[in-house]
Amino acid sequence: MLNLLNILKTNIISEAIGEKVNCEKCDHSWDMKKDDKEPYLCHMCNYDNSKKEFLDEKWSEKYKSSINCNNPKGFSQKAHCQGRKKRKK
Repeated sequence: MLNLLNILKTNIISEAIGEKVNCEKCDHSWDMKKDDKEPYLCHMCNYDNSKKEFLDEKWSEKYKSSINCNNPKGFSQKAHCQGRKKRKK
């Protein structure tokens, strides 16, 4: 049964190559690529859009560097920017 699920998942992904994926959590979007092992994983916030869960509670460095501290979105980004300002002093 597990093998059948893997085959179905592989077929669905291979049919979707080149389609745009939108992250439900951070609004980042990307095109599916054939060689991507995790095509539904957002590389900005580590949210797995196929499993509907975060892989890791930590933010990726790429996501942290993408935060605009002149216009943070939400409580968490505001707190991150406040911490960044304290470390710079």
